[in-house]
Amino acid sequence: MKKTIIMAAVSVALLLGGTTLLLKDDAQQAQKNAEIKPYALTQDVQEKLDEIADELTVETVQESIHKTTDMMETTEFSEMTEQENSTQTMDRSGTLPAEILQQLRDAASVLTEAYPDAVGWLYLPETNINYPLMQGEDNAFYLHHAYDGSSLSAGSVFLDYRCEPRLLNPINVVYAHNMKNGSMFAGLLKFGDSAYFDSHRYGWLATADKVYRIDFFSLAKANYHDPIYDGSQPIHDWISRIQNLSVICKEISYDACDRFISLSTCSNEFANARTVLTGKLVEMEGDTDR
Repeated sequence: MKKTIIMAAVSVALLLGGTTLLLKDDAQQAQKNAEIKPYALTQDVQEKLDEIADELTVETVQESIHKTTDMMETTEFSEMTEQENSTQTMDRSGTLPAEILQQLRDAASVLTEAYPDAVGWLYLPETNINYPLMQGEDNAFYLHHAYDGSSLSAGSVFLDYRCEPRLLNPINVVYAHNMKNGSMFAGLLKFGDSAYFDSHRYGWLATADKVYRIDFFSLAKANYHDPIYDGSQPIHDWISRIQNLSVICKEISYDACDRFISLSTCSNEFANARTVLTGKLVEMEGDTDR
């Protein structure tokens, strides 16, 4: 009986110790979020980006409805060539109000001056994904370090060290933890719901030199050592692999000059599973008329 009581006491101590550790981690993460806030996108800029993303979402839904109607009315649709079919997909050029574009660049410039490992700022509207994008000398450091290099269990959002920091590679891969408190890349798992995916098709990435809209087209499930993490393969082969692994996949038009980004985090569908949200990077230009 005494032994049972001792074991129970040890179990409770371990449980409480684990709870304390989690609370400490959450507190540290909250502190780091507060410290980086001065470098974050302003509320006004976020609201404008949200508005633009909402407008694009409505257009995308309308295009999808029109396309479906056209398909139903076209008896010879099954005989359309791949080239003809690709013209049905959305492919719009990207513009932002000139002042918003400049504010995004300026904010990213201040961030990268303060933290040399920073690439820019990643923002996905209506999600918790609103973080500086870091890049280390390997893919281990920022797994457990904050943007300022201090130790942090939650780590940071970071670009694969093999990628060109200005995102000039055709294939760019970004990692972050799937945190139980819903932070970092935990929100990627929500994209597995088709309705949620359809209403969150766009993200934003601001660097000191460029601002990109991210047009998401795939939510895939992959093993952590899958070829999709190999950025040296031809784009056509890479896209085909992404499509084969996708649980949700939208049509996309692209050419050899296009660049892409995949956001990857751990998930539990199978051993070493990863959830990967992929989109095309669309470079933004300033529009003084908007």
